[in-house]
Amino acid sequence: MESAGAAWYLLGLFVYAIATATLLPTPVEVLLPFHPEVDLAAKAIALGAGKAVGAIAVFYVGHKVNPFIERWMARHPFGARILKLLETFVRKTGWIGLTVLLAIPFMSDTAVNYFFSLLNEEGRAIGRGHFVVANLVGGIVRTYLFLWLLPG
Repeated sequence: MESAGAAWYLLGLFVYAIATATLLPTPVEVLLPFHPEVDLAAKAIALGAGKAVGAIAVFYVGHKVNPFIERWMARHPFGARILKLLETFVRKTGWIGLTVLLAIPFMSDTAVNYFFSLLNEEGRAIGRGHFVVANLVGGIVRTYLFLWLLPG
């Protein structure tokens, strides 16, 4: 990490992780194989921290949109049954389920984060702190898993 190139790489990885957590449907692993001279722990922390920062925005959006989903469910009983099943999944698996899903290489962070934030029953199933920590830990674990499983 002595070179400016490594520092710029870690900053880029951090920003890219924020973007994949909030709006990009691309896998965050795309940038991990670059700069093999950068310590694995530094990559894991940059990626996890970026996902955690992005998770704050996603949690806020989910918290604001959830009341609209609840009202829609009141008007559409069939859709409400499906969404209630999904809400039950979020409630039962909680932040541990979120962490496990976010640790799976090539899993869409955007989809998982919005799924858990929108179906979070107004923030009662998973609090903001646990949501952010799940993204941080999931990102760190995912980095190690991906780079350990990467051939070569």
